[in-house]
Amino acid sequence: MRISHPLKALVLLLCVGCTSVPPTDPTFSGEYFYNFEFAYLTPDGQNVRWCIKGDMSGAELPERWGTSRIVVRGTLGPEGSYGNLGVCKHVLTVTQLISVSNMRGRQ
Repeated sequence: MRISHPLKALVLLLCVGCTSVPPTDPTFSGEYFYNFEFAYLTPDGQNVRWCIKGDMSGAELPERWGTSRIVVRGTLGPEGSYGNLGVCKHVLTVTQLISVSNMRGRQ
């Protein structure tokens, strides 16, 4: 059976669309603080807070109050006043939790 040239091109394009694409979101690291109602990241080298949006359960201890050192992949929203009393400059929407270390609960 002979397949026409345009049909071959269409099949090739459909197959290319199925391949996995490497993540394109940038990575961020810093100190992650969380409690029962609020969570934010203090990024490395900066004296600001970014509210965190996304699943961070892998970076939290069961008592839901503490800090962790994290590296995440995500998107940073526009500058503004966010979170508890507007203390965060941005909202970081986390798409991937890359690593967690130095988990400490409330003392």
